[in-house]
Amino acid sequence: MKSTIHLGILLLCLIALATLTTVSGRLKCYQCKVEANSLCTDDYLLPCPDDQAYDTCMTTIEQTKSRFIITKTCALGPCNLLDSKQSTGLGLDHCDRSSSEYSCVHCCKDDGCNKDGVDNVHPSLVTMFILLFLTTVVFLSFSG
Repeated sequence: MKSTIHLGILLLCLIALATLTTVSGRLKCYQCKVEANSLCTDDYLLPCPDDQAYDTCMTTIEQTKSRFIITKTCALGPCNLLDSKQSTGLGLDHCDRSSSEYSCVHCCKDDGCNKDGVDNVHPSLVTMFILLFLTTVVFLSFSG
């Protein structure tokens, strides 16, 4: 019985360690203003400034009559609103790139997720959820 308690405590410590290493620190986002996505290299993956509580990585893609520009930065969410009319009015909706001029906004919440403008699942978060699931299974199997 004591060995199962020690196993449970060990698993809790592992989860706490995994959580601290994945959640601590500032969010890292690509931060650049470029004319082609390939120009925003890993050198631009930087911790968000600490002048406010940034919780989102944002990519803005703008096409004007004279130029095409991609801006990647840290932002404060929410980026998408629950009310679709508000999102549309603020330009946060799905963007029509078939127009001659447009501005698209995309947001995500994980380190480096704005590399390609697509949501990615951060591997450390997957590890944390797997550890949490395994701990739950262990505790449920020993509590019954």
